[in-house]
Order: sequence, then structure tokens, then C-alpha cells
Amino acid sequence: MQTRLCDNMLLVLVLILVQMFGVHSQDPQWPLHTVCDSERITVTYRSCDPLQDVGFTFLPCPERLTDLIKIRLALILRQSIDELYSSYELWLNGHSILKRDEPLCLPHFPRFKFCGSRRGEIITVESSFKSKMNLPLKADFDLKLRAINQDGFQIACVNATLSFH
Repeated sequence: MQTRLCDNMLLVLVLILVQMFGVHSQDPQWPLHTVCDSERITVTYRSCDPLQDVGFTFLPCPERLTDLIKIRLALILRQSIDELYSSYELWLNGHSILKRDEPLCLPHFPRFKFCGSRRGEIITVESSFKSKMNLPLKADFDLKLRAINQDGFQIACVNATLSFH
């Protein structure tokens, strides 16, 4: 019994030390993720939620905007989403060109299959994109996306940059 108590205390002490040193040595920001890097386009993103990173894929990395692109976003819910509101702003070379707030999930009007998801569930949002025109762009687009639930709790926050070369 005495040995087991000492082992448990040692384990708790090690976990406390790891937590103490881990918190003070970590960068306050999430890492910058590169989703796509080709001759034509570079897409990077970073979670702006201080508590949670998100997973984001952009496949395939297109050479032309007219190529079909599959987009997937995944995260673990820290709060339920009976209602969900999105806010996004698009910047072109440092100038705001689009800002929009939109309800994604409303009571009695769930637009997406993740509406009504509960805390602890993993939600995945999948979509695809294909431009009708292959514009010869050379620009940097910055996108800030936030999603807030019915209680004002931030569900996700992402800053993304799309650079066209």
C-alpha cells in the first residue's frame, strides 16, 4: 500500500512539473499550417482560438482556379451547437473587400448536418469549390473566419492566407 501511494504521488508530481514547464515554454500562438504550396497558389492558416487548433485540408493543391478543390475542416466541440453563427472578413492586399455575418444553424432550421451536435463530438465540414474563370491573379487574400454558438461561445476561429503567384 505504501509503495502504491508513493508511485501515485511521484506520478502526480511528474505531471505537475511537465504541465508547469510546458505552459511556460509554449508559443502563445498555434503553429502556422501550410495546406497548399504550388507554383500558382499558397494557402496557409492558423487557429486564432487560444484553446483549440483546427484541422483543415485543401485537396488537391490546384495549379488553376478552374480545378475542382475539396475542402475539409474538422474540430472537437467544446460546447454544443444548437445555434451557430459565422462571421468572416476577406482582405485583398491589406484592404477589406468583404465582410459577412451569417446564421449557419437556427432553431427549427438546421442548414448543415453538424447542427445540433453536442459537446465532445468531432464535427467535419466538407465542401468543394471550382471557379468558372481562371483569372490571372497575383494577390494575397486574408480570410478571418469565426463561428459562435447560441451562448456566445467561440466554436472556431481561423486566419487563412491565400497567395496567388
